[in-house]
Amino acid sequence: MSMILWDILEEHLNEAAFLWGQWERSLRSPRYVLREVIDGPEERLLAHVEGLCEGGALAIERLLRPALEEEDTGFFCTAAFTLLSDSMAAHLDTLLDGFDEASEQRQSCIRRVLELGGGEALTARMERILTEGTAPASVLATALDALSLRQPHSRVELKPFLSSAIPRLQAAALRAVGRWLSPLDTAALARPLDSPDASVRDAALVAGLLLGRRAAWSACRHFVEARVPAIARAALLVAMGGQPKDIEMLTKALDTPELQGDVLRALGTSGSPTAVEACLPHLRNPKVAHLAAEAISTITGLVVEGPFRREAPDNEGDEDDAPLIPAPEDDLPFPDHEAIEAWWKEQRKRFMPGTRYLHGQPMTAALILEALRQAPMLRRPALALNVAIRSKGAIRLNPDGFAQEQWAQVSRLRPASVSHPSQPYSDFAQTL
Repeated sequence: MSMILWDILEEHLNEAAFLWGQWERSLRSPRYVLREVIDGPEERLLAHVEGLCEGGALAIERLLRPALEEEDTGFFCTAAFTLLSDSMAAHLDTLLDGFDEASEQRQSCIRRVLELGGGEALTARMERILTEGTAPASVLATALDALSLRQPHSRVELKPFLSSAIPRLQAAALRAVGRWLSPLDTAALARPLDSPDASVRDAALVAGLLLGRRAAWSACRHFVEARVPAIARAALLVAMGGQPKDIEMLTKALDTPELQGDVLRALGTSGSPTAVEACLPHLRNPKVAHLAAEAISTITGLVVEGPFRREAPDNEGDEDDAPLIPAPEDDLPFPDHEAIEAWWKEQRKRFMPGTRYLHGQPMTAALILEALRQAPMLRRPALALNVAIRSKGAIRLNPDGFAQEQWAQVSRLRPASVSHPSQPYSDFAQTL
Protein backbone atom coordinates (compact mmCIF):
# COMPACT_ATOMS: atom_id res chain seq x y z
CA MET A 1 0.00 0.00 0.00
CA SER A 2 1.54 3.31 -1.08
CA MET A 3 2.33 6.25 1.17
CA ILE A 4 -0.21 8.35 -0.72
CA LEU A 5 -2.96 5.86 0.12
CA TRP A 6 -2.00 5.83 3.79
CA ASP A 7 -2.11 9.61 3.80
CA ILE A 8 -5.60 9.46 2.35
CA LEU A 9 -6.76 6.89 4.89
CA GLU A 10 -5.34 8.91 7.77
CA GLU A 11 -7.19 11.93 6.43
CA HIS A 12 -10.39 9.88 6.30
CA LEU A 13 -9.90 8.92 9.96
CA ASN A 14 -9.12 12.46 11.11
CA GLU A 15 -12.04 13.97 9.22
CA ALA A 16 -14.47 11.28 10.36
CA ALA A 17 -13.38 11.70 13.99
CA PHE A 18 -14.12 15.43 13.76
CA LEU A 19 -17.40 14.92 11.92
CA TRP A 20 -18.60 12.29 14.38
CA GLY A 21 -18.96 14.94 17.08
CA GLN A 22 -20.54 17.40 14.66
CA TRP A 23 -23.05 14.80 13.54
CA GLU A 24 -23.97 13.79 17.10
CA ARG A 25 -24.53 17.43 18.07
CA SER A 26 -26.60 18.09 14.96
CA LEU A 27 -29.09 15.35 15.93
CA ARG A 28 -30.24 17.44 18.92
CA SER A 29 -29.44 20.92 17.63
CA PRO A 30 -31.94 23.78 17.37
CA ARG A 31 -29.96 24.99 14.33
CA TYR A 32 -30.53 21.95 12.11
CA VAL A 33 -33.53 20.29 10.52
CA LEU A 34 -33.52 16.68 9.35
CA ARG A 35 -32.67 17.36 5.71
CA GLU A 36 -29.75 19.59 6.70
CA VAL A 37 -28.29 16.83 8.87
CA ILE A 38 -28.55 14.38 5.96
CA ASP A 39 -26.93 16.71 3.44
CA GLY A 40 -24.36 18.09 5.87
CA PRO A 41 -22.45 16.30 8.63
CA GLU A 42 -24.02 12.86 8.06
CA GLU A 43 -23.21 12.64 4.36
CA ARG A 44 -19.63 13.74 4.93
CA LEU A 45 -19.15 11.44 7.93
CA LEU A 46 -20.36 8.35 6.08
CA ALA A 47 -18.25 9.20 3.04
CA HIS A 48 -15.10 9.18 5.19
CA VAL A 49 -16.17 5.95 6.94
CA GLU A 50 -16.64 4.35 3.53
CA GLY A 51 -13.14 5.47 2.62
CA LEU A 52 -11.78 3.81 5.76
CA CYS A 53 -13.61 0.57 4.94
CA GLU A 54 -11.83 0.43 1.60
CA GLY A 55 -8.53 0.15 3.45
CA GLY A 56 -9.41 -3.43 4.41
CA ALA A 57 -7.47 -5.57 6.90
CA LEU A 58 -4.32 -3.44 6.73
CA ALA A 59 -6.26 -0.32 7.72
CA ILE A 60 -7.82 -2.24 10.61
CA GLU A 61 -4.42 -3.13 12.07
CA ARG A 62 -2.57 0.08 11.29
CA LEU A 63 -5.26 2.71 11.91
CA LEU A 64 -8.49 1.45 13.44
CA ARG A 65 -7.29 -0.77 16.27
CA PRO A 66 -4.79 1.88 17.47
CA ALA A 67 -7.60 4.45 17.33
CA LEU A 68 -9.49 2.38 19.90
CA GLU A 69 -6.80 3.38 22.39
CA GLU A 70 -7.43 7.09 21.82
CA GLU A 71 -9.08 9.14 24.54
CA ASP A 72 -10.75 11.33 21.94
CA THR A 73 -14.39 10.26 21.55
CA GLY A 74 -14.50 10.99 17.84
CA PHE A 75 -11.54 8.73 17.05
CA PHE A 76 -12.83 5.90 19.22
CA CYS A 77 -16.40 6.03 17.87
CA THR A 78 -15.25 6.27 14.27
CA ALA A 79 -12.89 3.33 14.64
CA ALA A 80 -15.45 1.21 16.50
CA PHE A 81 -18.22 1.96 14.03
CA THR A 82 -15.98 1.18 11.05
CA LEU A 83 -14.84 -2.08 12.62
CA LEU A 84 -18.43 -3.16 13.30
CA SER A 85 -19.39 -2.46 9.71
CA ASP A 86 -17.10 -5.40 8.94
CA SER A 87 -19.55 -7.54 11.00
CA MET A 88 -16.78 -9.68 12.46
CA ALA A 89 -17.50 -11.10 15.93
CA ALA A 90 -13.91 -10.56 16.97
CA HIS A 91 -14.40 -6.81 16.73
CA LEU A 92 -17.38 -6.97 19.08
CA ASP A 93 -15.28 -8.94 21.56
CA THR A 94 -12.60 -6.26 21.33
CA LEU A 95 -15.13 -3.59 22.26
CA LEU A 96 -16.77 -5.53 25.08
CA ASP A 97 -13.59 -6.81 26.74
CA GLY A 98 -13.11 -4.79 29.89
CA PHE A 99 -16.40 -2.95 29.36
CA ASP A 100 -17.14 -2.89 33.10
CA GLU A 101 -13.85 -1.13 33.84
CA ALA A 102 -14.16 1.38 30.99
CA SER A 103 -15.01 5.01 31.65
CA GLU A 104 -18.63 6.11 31.30
CA GLN A 105 -17.64 8.08 28.20
CA ARG A 106 -16.09 4.99 26.63
CA GLN A 107 -19.11 2.85 27.53
CA SER A 108 -21.40 5.47 26.02
CA CYS A 109 -19.43 5.33 22.76
CA ILE A 110 -19.72 1.55 22.62
CA ARG A 111 -23.46 1.68 23.27
CA ARG A 112 -23.80 4.19 20.46
CA VAL A 113 -21.94 2.22 17.81
CA LEU A 114 -23.78 -0.98 18.75
CA GLU A 115 -27.04 0.86 18.07
CA LEU A 116 -25.82 2.16 14.72
CA GLY A 117 -23.26 -0.21 13.26
CA GLY A 118 -22.91 -3.71 11.91
CA GLY A 119 -25.47 -5.91 10.23
CA GLU A 120 -27.44 -9.07 10.83
CA ALA A 121 -24.41 -10.95 12.14
CA LEU A 122 -23.93 -8.37 14.89
CA THR A 123 -27.63 -8.45 15.75
CA ALA A 124 -27.55 -12.24 16.04
CA ARG A 125 -24.45 -12.06 18.22
CA MET A 126 -26.11 -9.69 20.66
CA GLU A 127 -29.15 -11.96 20.81
CA ARG A 128 -26.86 -14.83 21.79
CA ILE A 129 -25.22 -12.74 24.51
CA LEU A 130 -28.65 -11.99 25.97
CA THR A 131 -29.91 -15.55 25.63
CA GLU A 132 -26.85 -16.92 27.43
CA GLY A 133 -27.19 -14.22 30.11
CA THR A 134 -23.73 -14.81 31.58
CA ALA A 135 -22.10 -11.51 30.61
CA PRO A 136 -21.71 -8.69 33.18
CA ALA A 137 -24.89 -6.71 33.80
CA SER A 138 -23.45 -3.64 32.10
CA VAL A 139 -22.81 -5.64 28.92
CA LEU A 140 -26.28 -7.20 29.04
CA ALA A 141 -27.88 -3.78 29.46
CA THR A 142 -25.88 -2.37 26.56
CA ALA A 143 -26.74 -5.30 24.30
CA LEU A 144 -30.41 -5.11 25.27
CA ASP A 145 -30.66 -1.38 24.57
CA ALA A 146 -28.92 -1.76 21.23
CA LEU A 147 -30.91 -4.80 20.16
CA SER A 148 -34.28 -3.28 21.04
CA LEU A 149 -33.43 -0.24 18.92
CA ARG A 150 -32.14 -2.29 15.99
CA GLN A 151 -34.87 -4.91 15.84
CA PRO A 152 -38.69 -4.53 15.90
CA HIS A 153 -39.14 -7.91 17.61
CA SER A 154 -36.96 -10.49 19.34
CA ARG A 155 -37.16 -13.91 20.95
CA VAL A 156 -35.09 -12.72 23.92
CA GLU A 157 -36.79 -13.50 27.24
CA LEU A 158 -37.07 -10.27 29.23
CA LYS A 159 -38.36 -11.56 32.58
CA PRO A 160 -34.93 -12.26 34.13
CA PHE A 161 -33.78 -8.75 33.24
CA LEU A 162 -36.99 -7.09 34.46
CA SER A 163 -36.47 -8.64 37.89
CA SER A 164 -32.80 -7.64 38.07
CA ALA A 165 -31.66 -5.79 41.17
CA ILE A 166 -29.28 -3.75 38.99
CA PRO A 167 -31.07 -0.54 37.90
CA ARG A 168 -29.15 -0.19 34.65
CA LEU A 169 -30.23 -3.63 33.46
CA GLN A 170 -33.78 -3.29 34.71
CA ALA A 171 -34.19 0.05 32.93
CA ALA A 172 -32.86 -1.42 29.68
CA ALA A 173 -35.36 -4.28 29.97
CA LEU A 174 -38.22 -1.83 30.49
CA ARG A 175 -37.16 0.17 27.43
CA ALA A 176 -37.18 -3.09 25.48
CA VAL A 177 -40.70 -3.80 26.74
CA GLY A 178 -41.84 -0.49 25.31
CA ARG A 179 -40.07 -0.94 22.00
CA TRP A 180 -41.22 -4.53 21.51
CA LEU A 181 -44.62 -4.09 23.22
CA SER A 182 -43.85 -7.16 25.29
CA PRO A 183 -46.43 -8.36 27.85
CA LEU A 184 -46.00 -6.90 31.31
CA ASP A 185 -48.21 -7.87 34.22
CA THR A 186 -49.46 -5.39 36.80
CA ALA A 187 -46.91 -6.29 39.47
CA ALA A 188 -44.01 -6.18 37.03
CA LEU A 189 -44.93 -2.57 36.21
CA ALA A 190 -45.77 -1.50 39.77
CA ARG A 191 -42.32 -2.35 41.14
CA PRO A 192 -40.27 -0.17 38.77
CA LEU A 193 -42.76 2.69 39.03
CA ASP A 194 -41.90 2.74 42.74
CA SER A 195 -38.14 2.40 42.19
CA PRO A 196 -35.77 4.85 43.91
CA ASP A 197 -33.78 4.94 40.66
CA ALA A 198 -34.97 7.65 38.25
CA SER A 199 -33.83 5.81 35.12
CA VAL A 200 -35.93 2.78 36.09
CA ARG A 201 -38.98 4.93 36.89
CA ASP A 202 -38.68 6.83 33.61
CA ALA A 203 -38.40 3.65 31.56
CA ALA A 204 -41.42 2.21 33.37
CA LEU A 205 -43.49 5.34 32.68
CA VAL A 206 -42.86 5.16 28.95
CA ALA A 207 -43.31 1.40 28.71
CA GLY A 208 -46.54 1.62 30.68
CA LEU A 209 -48.00 4.33 28.46
CA LEU A 210 -47.04 2.47 25.30
CA LEU A 211 -48.93 -0.52 26.70
CA GLY A 212 -51.86 1.67 27.76
CA ARG A 213 -51.56 1.15 31.51
CA ARG A 214 -53.53 3.34 33.91
CA ALA A 215 -50.85 2.95 36.58
CA ALA A 216 -48.22 4.62 34.38
CA TRP A 217 -50.39 7.66 33.75
CA SER A 218 -51.29 7.96 37.43
CA ALA A 219 -47.58 7.79 38.30
CA CYS A 220 -46.76 10.57 35.82
CA ARG A 221 -49.28 12.86 37.47
CA HIS A 222 -48.14 11.87 40.96
CA PHE A 223 -44.48 12.63 40.24
CA VAL A 224 -45.37 16.07 38.88
CA GLU A 225 -47.75 16.87 41.72
CA ALA A 226 -45.18 15.71 44.29
CA ARG A 227 -42.44 17.65 42.48
CA VAL A 228 -39.94 14.85 42.74
CA PRO A 229 -36.37 15.97 41.93
CA ALA A 230 -35.95 13.90 38.74
CA ILE A 231 -39.11 15.21 37.11
CA ALA A 232 -38.06 15.64 33.48
CA ARG A 233 -39.63 12.53 31.93
CA ALA A 234 -42.84 12.67 33.95
CA ALA A 235 -43.22 16.38 33.20
CA LEU A 236 -42.78 15.77 29.48
CA LEU A 237 -45.40 13.01 29.45
CA VAL A 238 -47.90 15.07 31.44
CA ALA A 239 -47.36 18.01 29.08
CA MET A 240 -47.86 15.93 25.93
CA GLY A 241 -50.82 13.93 27.20
CA GLY A 242 -52.44 15.87 30.00
CA GLN A 243 -55.81 17.53 30.27
CA PRO A 244 -55.99 21.30 30.93
CA LYS A 245 -56.02 20.65 34.69
CA ASP A 246 -52.80 18.63 34.31
CA ILE A 247 -51.11 21.44 32.38
CA GLU A 248 -52.13 23.85 35.13
CA MET A 249 -50.63 21.50 37.71
CA LEU A 250 -47.41 21.39 35.68
CA THR A 251 -47.17 25.17 35.41
CA LYS A 252 -47.38 25.44 39.20
CA ALA A 253 -44.15 23.43 39.42
CA LEU A 254 -42.41 26.45 37.90
CA ASP A 255 -42.52 27.90 41.41
CA THR A 256 -39.76 25.44 42.36
CA PRO A 257 -36.53 26.97 41.00
CA GLU A 258 -34.62 23.69 40.62
CA LEU A 259 -37.44 22.26 38.47
CA GLN A 260 -37.87 25.25 36.17
CA GLY A 261 -35.61 24.00 33.39
CA ASP A 262 -37.27 20.59 33.13
CA VAL A 263 -40.77 22.04 33.34
CA LEU A 264 -40.12 24.70 30.68
CA ARG A 265 -38.70 22.05 28.34
CA ALA A 266 -41.87 20.03 28.87
CA LEU A 267 -44.37 22.86 28.51
CA GLY A 268 -43.42 23.52 24.90
CA THR A 269 -44.79 20.09 23.99
CA SER A 270 -48.17 20.76 25.63
CA GLY A 271 -49.46 22.99 22.84
CA SER A 272 -51.37 24.91 25.48
CA PRO A 273 -52.00 28.68 25.47
CA THR A 274 -52.03 28.39 29.27
CA ALA A 275 -48.43 27.17 29.06
CA VAL A 276 -47.50 30.25 27.01
CA GLU A 277 -48.90 32.48 29.75
CA ALA A 278 -46.91 30.56 32.35
CA CYS A 279 -43.68 30.85 30.35
CA LEU A 280 -43.85 34.62 29.81
CA PRO A 281 -42.53 35.70 33.25
CA HIS A 282 -39.54 33.40 32.83
CA LEU A 283 -38.42 35.33 29.75
CA ARG A 284 -37.05 37.80 32.29
CA ASN A 285 -34.92 35.18 34.07
CA PRO A 286 -31.59 35.04 32.19
CA LYS A 287 -30.88 31.49 33.40
CA VAL A 288 -33.96 30.00 31.72
CA ALA A 289 -35.13 32.71 29.32
CA HIS A 290 -33.98 30.73 26.27
CA LEU A 291 -35.98 27.70 27.44
CA ALA A 292 -39.10 29.78 28.03
CA ALA A 293 -38.78 31.31 24.57
CA GLU A 294 -38.30 27.89 22.97
CA ALA A 295 -41.48 26.63 24.65
CA ILE A 296 -43.42 29.66 23.43
CA SER A 297 -41.98 29.25 19.93
CA THR A 298 -42.90 25.56 19.76
CA ILE A 299 -46.51 26.31 20.67
CA THR A 300 -47.11 29.57 18.81
CA GLY A 301 -44.73 29.39 15.85
CA LEU A 302 -43.03 32.65 16.82
CA VAL A 303 -39.48 32.71 15.44
CA VAL A 304 -37.10 34.16 18.03
CA GLU A 305 -35.10 36.23 15.58
CA GLY A 306 -34.94 39.87 14.52
CA PRO A 307 -36.80 42.10 16.99
CA PHE A 308 -37.57 39.14 19.24
CA ARG A 309 -33.92 38.32 19.87
CA ARG A 310 -31.14 40.13 21.68
CA GLU A 311 -27.64 39.42 22.87
CA ALA A 312 -27.42 37.17 25.89
CA PRO A 313 -26.06 38.84 29.03
CA ASP A 314 -22.55 37.99 30.17
CA ASN A 315 -22.46 35.09 32.63
CA GLU A 316 -18.93 35.53 33.90
CA GLY A 317 -19.98 34.74 37.46
CA ASP A 318 -21.49 31.42 36.36
CA GLU A 319 -18.39 30.01 34.68
CA ASP A 320 -17.69 27.62 37.55
CA ASP A 321 -21.18 26.12 37.15
CA ALA A 322 -20.94 25.70 33.38
CA PRO A 323 -21.00 22.07 32.14
CA LEU A 324 -17.90 20.68 30.47
CA ILE A 325 -19.97 19.65 27.44
CA PRO A 326 -22.38 22.34 26.17
CA ALA A 327 -26.05 21.36 26.07
CA PRO A 328 -27.95 21.57 22.76
CA GLU A 329 -30.12 24.31 24.27
CA ASP A 330 -27.06 26.51 24.64
CA ASP A 331 -27.49 27.26 20.93
CA LEU A 332 -31.00 28.63 21.42
CA PRO A 333 -31.39 32.36 20.80
CA PHE A 334 -31.74 34.66 23.78
CA PRO A 335 -35.14 36.38 23.73
CA ASP A 336 -36.16 40.01 23.99
CA HIS A 337 -38.84 39.64 26.64
CA GLU A 338 -40.55 42.96 25.97
CA ALA A 339 -40.95 42.26 22.25
CA ILE A 340 -42.34 38.77 22.86
CA GLU A 341 -44.70 39.97 25.58
CA ALA A 342 -46.04 42.66 23.23
CA TRP A 343 -46.39 40.13 20.40
CA TRP A 344 -48.35 37.73 22.59
CA LYS A 345 -50.64 40.51 23.77
CA GLU A 346 -51.63 41.04 20.14
CA GLN A 347 -51.75 37.37 19.12
CA ARG A 348 -53.26 35.62 22.13
CA LYS A 349 -56.81 35.99 20.79
CA ARG A 350 -55.90 33.53 17.99
CA PHE A 351 -55.25 30.75 20.50
CA MET A 352 -58.31 29.07 21.95
CA PRO A 353 -58.26 27.59 25.46
CA GLY A 354 -58.40 23.80 25.44
CA THR A 355 -56.92 23.51 21.93
CA ARG A 356 -53.42 22.09 21.45
CA TYR A 357 -51.16 24.01 19.07
CA LEU A 358 -47.94 23.15 17.29
CA HIS A 359 -46.03 25.94 15.56
CA GLY A 360 -49.09 28.17 15.74
CA GLN A 361 -51.59 25.75 14.22
CA PRO A 362 -54.13 23.42 15.85
CA MET A 363 -52.42 20.08 16.29
CA THR A 364 -53.29 17.42 13.71
CA ALA A 365 -51.67 14.15 12.68
CA ALA A 366 -50.51 15.69 9.40
CA LEU A 367 -48.94 18.62 11.26
CA ILE A 368 -47.08 16.31 13.65
CA LEU A 369 -45.65 14.28 10.75
CA GLU A 370 -44.65 17.46 8.94
CA ALA A 371 -42.89 18.65 12.10
CA LEU A 372 -40.92 15.40 12.24
CA ARG A 373 -39.56 16.34 8.82
CA GLN A 374 -39.18 20.09 9.18
CA ALA A 375 -38.95 21.05 12.87
CA PRO A 376 -35.60 21.85 14.49
CA MET A 377 -33.85 18.67 15.59
CA LEU A 378 -34.08 19.71 19.24
CA ARG A 379 -37.87 19.27 19.11
CA ARG A 380 -37.94 15.89 17.38
CA PRO A 381 -37.30 13.49 20.32
CA ALA A 382 -40.47 14.66 22.09
CA LEU A 383 -42.43 14.53 18.83
CA ALA A 384 -41.22 10.98 18.20
CA LEU A 385 -42.19 9.84 21.70
CA ASN A 386 -45.61 11.46 21.39
CA VAL A 387 -46.22 9.70 18.07
CA ALA A 388 -45.15 6.38 19.56
CA ILE A 389 -47.62 6.68 22.44
CA ARG A 390 -50.46 7.99 20.27
CA SER A 391 -49.94 5.14 17.78
CA LYS A 392 -49.88 2.65 20.69
CA GLY A 393 -46.31 1.71 19.83
CA ALA A 394 -46.97 1.02 16.16
CA ILE A 395 -44.68 3.86 15.06
CA ARG A 396 -41.13 3.61 16.37
CA LEU A 397 -38.81 6.44 15.44
CA ASN A 398 -35.28 6.64 16.80
CA PRO A 399 -34.38 10.36 16.82
CA ASP A 400 -30.75 9.43 17.48
CA GLY A 401 -30.44 7.17 14.45
CA PHE A 402 -29.04 8.06 11.05
CA ALA A 403 -31.02 10.97 9.63
CA GLN A 404 -31.36 9.39 6.19
CA GLU A 405 -33.08 6.37 7.74
CA GLN A 406 -35.31 8.64 9.82
CA TRP A 407 -36.31 10.61 6.71
CA ALA A 408 -37.22 7.45 4.84
CA GLN A 409 -39.27 6.17 7.77
CA VAL A 410 -41.18 9.43 8.29
CA SER A 411 -41.84 9.73 4.56
CA ARG A 412 -43.66 6.39 4.64
CA LEU A 413 -46.00 7.46 7.43
CA ARG A 414 -49.52 8.70 6.77
CA PRO A 415 -51.71 10.82 9.07
CA ALA A 416 -54.12 7.93 9.57
CA SER A 417 -51.37 6.05 11.42
CA VAL A 418 -51.40 8.69 14.20
CA SER A 419 -54.80 8.41 15.81
CA HIS A 420 -55.97 10.85 18.48
CA PRO A 421 -53.30 13.48 17.63
CA SER A 422 -54.39 16.02 20.24
CA GLN A 423 -56.57 14.26 22.81
CA PRO A 424 -55.37 13.63 26.36
CA TYR A 425 -53.74 10.24 26.72
CA SER A 426 -56.45 9.19 29.16
CA ASP A 427 -59.11 9.61 26.44
CA PHE A 428 -57.83 7.04 23.99
CA ALA A 429 -55.86 4.38 25.85
CA GLN A 430 -58.40 1.69 26.65
CA THR A 431 -56.78 0.47 29.83
CA LEU A 432 -55.70 3.80 31.28
